[in-house]
Amino acid sequence: MGRNKCKIESVNVEAGTWKQVLKCDGEPVLSFTLRWPKLPEDTAALRRIARYYRHAADRWRTRWETCLFSMACEELRHAREQSFPFRPWEAALDFTVTYNEKGLFSLYMDAYEYTGGAHGNTVRCGDAWDLNSGAPITLPMLFPKGSHWRRDSIAEVCKQIRQRIDSGDYVFLDGWQEAAASEFDPCRFYLTDEGAAVFYPLYTLAPYVEGILSFVVLPWPE
Repeated sequence: MGRNKCKIESVNVEAGTWKQVLKCDGEPVLSFTLRWPKLPEDTAALRRIARYYRHAADRWRTRWETCLFSMACEELRHAREQSFPFRPWEAALDFTVTYNEKGLFSLYMDAYEYTGGAHGNTVRCGDAWDLNSGAPITLPMLFPKGSHWRRDSIAEVCKQIRQRIDSGDYVFLDGWQEAAASEFDPCRFYLTDEGAAVFYPLYTLAPYVEGILSFVVLPWPE
């Protein structure tokens, strides 16, 4: 007889880290830090999820060690030619676990790059997983079969934006209604204690100061 497999309800998450300073002609031009989720690899499902995030961290590290570093060196040479000061560039990868129970695991990762100017730019990626199968969970999978999940999600986003505008605590760009629909991407979502939340990139709905805005479009059933 085979042994009964215990269903995984949640998982302990640690952080893998890496720091590096890259120099051009002896001068620091780019410093970056990586922080990615490290999961136990007790099962094939967990190994798959852990491998996914190792590869994600490797891709950002490769980008920063090659493409971004080359651009920073070129910017340093240009600054020297023009006798301008050069402020070293920065980059960082970090993660936030947003849900980790009932066999589901979700987080978002933020990749930040500063390449001069007033502020840097942050790109966010959200993921959700079934801890027992190692399979990714998509936003449409969470809605009832046959529902108009895209239409309903966009409508809920617009509803919440109006509430935030009415509260006076947020400022949104002109044309936010069109952007809420045209920039909606079901891949940009993660799970929270409140339910499934979608998010929009910087500048799509609001000024930079408002950050990356998220909206719970599907609350958990009571």
